[in-house]
Amino acid sequence: MKWGEVFSFRRKRLPLWAGLCTGCSDGSNPEYPAGEKHALLAMVCAHESDAQNAICSLLQSNGWRDPELSKLKLLSEPFHSDDPAMLACHENATKRQGGIVVYSDPIQ
Repeated sequence: MKWGEVFSFRRKRLPLWAGLCTGCSDGSNPEYPAGEKHALLAMVCAHESDAQNAICSLLQSNGWRDPELSKLKLLSEPFHSDDPAMLACHENATKRQGGIVVYSDPIQ
């Protein structure tokens, strides 16, 4: 390597997964009273074998207990959506721990 040469090491990005779930609020977010059940969409980057656990961990660490995953889907890249909430969720999933969309109407 010569002085001044810069090498770029790009970490291979993990596949992006979306999970449709339900969960009960633990009350840590005042928008969602404790015990209120909501439909949730969670996105994480993970290996297929870890995707379900990664989604459950993300939800639990963000104030949702008893998460139940009903569908898991591998998302294609590049991701396209006109919905700002989905775009923010995707960005959080690819740049941070993961993204969550909370559907506002509680489930009875």
